[in-house]
Amino acid sequence: MSARNLFFICLANVSLMGWTADAQSEARIKVVQPGIHRLSEDLKFLVENSPVPNLKKQWDKTVKGLLDSFDDGFDPMKPIRVDLIFGEQSIGCEMYFPIATLTGANSFFENMKSLGYDTKSLTPDLFSITEGKGSKAKERGFLRYSNDYASIAPLKDAIPANTPHPIGEELNAFLTKGNDLTAEMKNDPTDKIGMAARLANFKELRKQLEAGIKFNRKEDKLDFEMRKLALIQNLNEAERFLVETELLTVSWITDIVNARGLAEFAFTAIPDTTLEASANLLAVKPSYFANINSPQSSAATARFNLALDSMRTTHLHEFIEVFRPVLAKRIENHETLKEPAQNAAAKKAGDSLIDILNAGITLGAVDGFADLSSVGESHTLVCGLRVADGKMFDQILNLLPQIRPEFEIKPLGQVGATDLFSIGLPPDRIPQFQRFFPGETMLYVATSKEAVWIAMGVNAQADLTAAMTLVDEPPPATPGSVIALISANVSSLVGLLDALQPKAIESKGPKTPKQKERDKIRDLATLATAGCEPRIVFEVVRNGRIIEGKLDVSECALRFVGTVIGDKAKSFDE
Repeated sequence: MSARNLFFICLANVSLMGWTADAQSEARIKVVQPGIHRLSEDLKFLVENSPVPNLKKQWDKTVKGLLDSFDDGFDPMKPIRVDLIFGEQSIGCEMYFPIATLTGANSFFENMKSLGYDTKSLTPDLFSITEGKGSKAKERGFLRYSNDYASIAPLKDAIPANTPHPIGEELNAFLTKGNDLTAEMKNDPTDKIGMAARLANFKELRKQLEAGIKFNRKEDKLDFEMRKLALIQNLNEAERFLVETELLTVSWITDIVNARGLAEFAFTAIPDTTLEASANLLAVKPSYFANINSPQSSAATARFNLALDSMRTTHLHEFIEVFRPVLAKRIENHETLKEPAQNAAAKKAGDSLIDILNAGITLGAVDGFADLSSVGESHTLVCGLRVADGKMFDQILNLLPQIRPEFEIKPLGQVGATDLFSIGLPPDRIPQFQRFFPGETMLYVATSKEAVWIAMGVNAQADLTAAMTLVDEPPPATPGSVIALISANVSSLVGLLDALQPKAIESKGPKTPKQKERDKIRDLATLATAGCEPRIVFEVVRNGRIIEGKLDVSECALRFVGTVIGDKAKSFDE
């Protein structure tokens, strides 16, 4: 099946769902893309930027042909628009495609017909869309041709005669900025009736979505309850977001000239709503770890200080309690915890961890940091999490030797009011650990009333002690604007995860498809990022009423993306 078929089938299946909503009551996200020519330019840049020779050639060999097979009838130089609509009964879609040739050979209608969709003229510019033949034919929506665009919607009233140009001044302003993709959701903050209608419609929609949560007979009942709660909580978040957002804009640009990728978003809530009250909690209080600066030789750093409103506090409490029996059952069935005393100790440790997390929610914020530094082949990781009572973590430390006798726990004294411990690793874990932390055989844990700390690597104890000393100093007078920050060398993160993951259980059988795919992606990442730094930087800040975010992707990280695209394209030839 060609890329054209995959693309149009996906859009058609979404767009032709029935929905009932008037203009005032709908939540609508407008997505605009500058055209097939821009998509072609970006894909060409990504694939040909791969350092893997045989994958680099896939642009001319495969990708270009696949893209060309999809654009019959389209005007490649004009933008495409797709509107996602959250109505009363379902999630629908309206699409606006720029047309070069509507009928005849290599036309848009021929494109649709090849997929099993027929069109019937109702007026000179209005057509019905059907799927199937004869008595089995089903009406799937309507198409109106005007302004050199094909406007497709499930209801005829959504595309009336004299439909305005789908790319108005407002959307065109985004395109003139050079964005490769832009999305916007906008609600009138003075329209109280419209906000009430959006709320009523979403409540009807969520009934449909919640009714779709079905228990799978092969699924564990505890896992089902956790999955069900997660969906309900996500719907709570979506309801508030779609109803109470004043303005959301999201954009992405593949910057070919500067060889990087950049995504940005800006969000504002409608005044006097619970969503605005939630946003107003952010960047008000400084982080407990605000005095700790990232190291000069940072391989990765993370800062997060996310204030929790009452809804998210309730959500976390509920989810953690539902997860408690799930964790207990997974420990009970774990392949490396067969001994009864060992299994019982692991369950106690799991319960203690749940208690720590549950108590920490009462602080009203998720507050923590992590710094991974590197010097040559050596690395050091220092991280901390604000908790309600870090001394509760001592119970877990005491249980570790019961879970695995090879764990050696030693108290190292105090730094201020913080107790410091070393943990000697089991011998079978050391080789894997030392691939990323050469020569190291232990990690360090520190606990106080206010926080739990973990450190590992060269100079870990010294760096951890220095960080713990800094939090005893007075915090900054102002909280700053940063809500979350992640800056990371992706290769370093992969190495860290490899060093910390549990020792794999040896299997004599063949690898599963998922394991093969994971290994393949890892090999591609190694090839694509050799000799360069695949860094990504993600930051969220508060600027008055506006919450702003930015994701900056380096050229090296884009090389990996292009390498994966080339590899996927290569599979079409195999």
